[in-house]
Formats: sequence, structure tokens, C-alpha cells
Amino acid sequence: MKPPSALLLTCGAQLVALDVPFGHDEKSSAERSVVLRAALRCDRFDVVALTRQWDMWIDDEGLYNHPVNPAATALARRFGFTHQHYHGPVLLTGGPDAEGNTLPLLRQQLIGLLLTLEDL
Repeated sequence: MKPPSALLLTCGAQLVALDVPFGHDEKSSAERSVVLRAALRCDRFDVVALTRQWDMWIDDEGLYNHPVNPAATALARRFGFTHQHYHGPVLLTGGPDAEGNTLPLLRQQLIGLLLTLEDL
């Protein structure tokens, strides 16, 4: 069974497996943007590079549009992002490649992420 390429972490600490297009061409990039906007329920999004292995995609205006996401905030703090609370659902993916392109979660990254979230 193929692992999901990304996990949506809701404000209620629920995890939802998602398959996000991760190609590096224009079409894949456009499709990925549509999926991110729908999953995060936003118009503009940004990425927080939690580690070299994991990226956390957030609503760029989440502070104004969503409640605090305690699990996402705790996860970010685990990796040194202590300066703010994170609001709304977040999408967790693999970290970037050498060119800065976001990658899907690999099986080992997914397991590590699930163990980290369980430990929070």
C-alpha cells in the first residue's frame, strides 16, 4: 500500500491522508496550488520548513481566518518555531529537494511524523 503524499492536521488534531500532485512542471504546480487552497481553506498559503525532512503548509492569513491549531503550534515549537501560534488546518509534506521543490512524504518520513505527533 502506497503511503499518502501529505497529511492534513486539523485544528481538532485529526489527521487526514491526502494525495497531492508533486510534479515539478507547470501543470503539477497549478494542481498542487488548487489542492493546497482547498485543504487549507484559504486563498494564500505559505510554507514553514520544520526540518530538512518535513514542510508545514499554512494559510498565510490564518490568524484572521481560523482558530489556533494547538497540535500544529506544538509541532512547530518542537523544532524551534516558538515565535507564534499557527492557525487553521496545516498540510504536512516531505521537505524540499536540492532545488527547493517540496516532495511527498516517504514511508519513513510518515512514520517519523506520526511518532512525533503522538509524542506531543
